Amino acid sequence: MDALAVLKSDHDKARKLFMEFRAAAEAKDNEKIADVTAKIFEELETHTAIEERVFYPEVKKAGGAELEDLTAESNEEHHVVDVLMAEVKELTPSNDQYVAKMKVLIENVEHHAGEEEKEMFPQVRNLLSQEELDELGAALEREKWVVRVEKMTLDDLQDAASQLEIDGRSSMNRSELASAVLGTHTGGA
Repeated sequence: MDALAVLKSDHDKARKLFMEFRAAAEAKDNEKIADVTAKIFEELETHTAIEERVFYPEVKKAGGAELEDLTAESNEEHHVVDVLMAEVKELTPSNDQYVAKMKVLIENVEHHAGEEEKEMFPQVRNLLSQEELDELGAALEREKWVVRVEKMTLDDLQDAASQLEIDGRSSMNRSELASAVLGTHTGGA
C-alpha cells in the first residue's frame, strides 16, 4: 500500500472511532467513553509518530517551501493534540471537561486530516513516483510496529516472544526481546 493510502486508512480508522466516541458521549456511557478514548489515543499516538518520524521528513526532502510549511504546521497540530490528550488523561469520563476536551481534540484531528488529504497529499503524489510512495508506505507500516513494540511492557514482550516462539527468549532482556519481536514483523529491522 502506498504511503498516502496508509495514512488515509489511519485517518478513516480515527474517524470511525470518533463516531463511536460521539455515540458513547450522547448516551452518557462513561465506560464506553473511556474504552473508545483509549483506542483513539492509541491510534493517534501511533499515527503521529509515523508521520513525524518517517513521512514528514521525506515530504520535506521531496518538496519545496510550501510542503515545508505544511509539515511544520502539521507538527504543531500534533503538538496541540498531544497537549489535549495529556489533559484528558488527567480526567475521568464523568468530569464535564472530559467530553468537551475530547470534542475539541476530535475537531482538531478532523481538520488536520482533511488538510493533509486536500492540500498535502496531492502535492506529495505529484512529487513522488508510485515506487517511492510504495516504499514510503512500507516504511510507515514498519514504523507502526516499532511504535507498538516501544509501548509494550516487559510482560507483553515476553508474551509476544512466546507466541512467536522466539528461541532464547527466556534469557533475553527487554531490549533484546523488543528487537526479536520487532524483527519478526519488519523483516529483521
